[in-house]
Order: sequence, then structure tokens, then C-alpha cells
Amino acid sequence: MKTLVLALIPLLAVAACGNPVRKVSESSLLNATARGATDELRGIGYTVRAGMRCRTLSADMLSVVRVQCVGRTDRGEPVRVDAVAYQANSPHPHQEYVITVNGREVVRRPCLGQGCQDPA
Repeated sequence: MKTLVLALIPLLAVAACGNPVRKVSESSLLNATARGATDELRGIGYTVRAGMRCRTLSADMLSVVRVQCVGRTDRGEPVRVDAVAYQANSPHPHQEYVITVNGREVVRRPCLGQGCQDPA
């Protein structure tokens, strides 16, 4: 039993060690996407019912973080938000957000929400 416990300690240590930068980036992008998309949609006349459900999508590299959120408007229309941050492990990531309502693209911007300074 003691041998088994000693053999499992290195495995548990490796499993517990995730990339903290990556996890912060995923968490930050999840929250920013849900809140920013709700604000952005409100600004163009849509109300999101009961919030957005978001998840991170797998990426092959630490420098790319992808998030997808889904929800519904108060009129029952499906909402989808796709967010991607390139160079996510750098001080200046490049982001893109695409929001569709009922399958129609309504927003494509490098930032979302009230503080967005879209240069385009």
C-alpha cells in the first residue's frame, strides 16, 4: 500500500500542475465574452434571456484561447458568440468576437462592451 501511494504522488503532482497563465486567460475570456456580448447585444436592441452559457474550446497551442457562448434573446432567438484570443500568453493578445442572432451575424469586433475602443 505504501509503495502504491509513493508511486501515485508524482502522477498527482503532474496532474495538478496546469499552466496558470492559460487558465487565467481562459477564465478571463469566458467572463469577458459573456458580459461583453450581453452588453453589446443590449446596445443593438437585443435582450439576452437568463444569461449566456460559455465553454472553452480546445486549442492546439497555449497562445490561442477559444470560447463559445450560447443563449437566447427574450424573443426566443438563438444567440451564439465565438471568441478567440491569439497570442493569449503575451501582454497584448489580439481578440476577435463574432455574435450571431438566429444564424445572422450582428457583431464582429476586436472587443466588446462599453469600454471597447474599436479602431475600425
